[in-house]
Amino acid sequence: MKISFDPKYDVLYLKFSEDKIVDTVEVDGGVLIDYGESGQMVGIEIINASILIKAHPLQEIVIKIQEEAEA
Repeated sequence: MKISFDPKYDVLYLKFSEDKIVDTVEVDGGVLIDYGESGQMVGIEIINASILIKAHPLQEIVIKIQEEAEA
């Protein structure tokens, strides 16, 4: 897994694999999940990361992602 942060745009990206991204789903305001060809999660992008992470613990993001995946 790779974690990158762009302070200029305040974007955090968690990259789980090098697979090609074929779909992106916004699961919450500013939280996007990238999916690969076989439906596996490739990465998570968090826009306005410094605000979102300070305002909401990461656990809330994980729970929201799980809820969306189960829906």
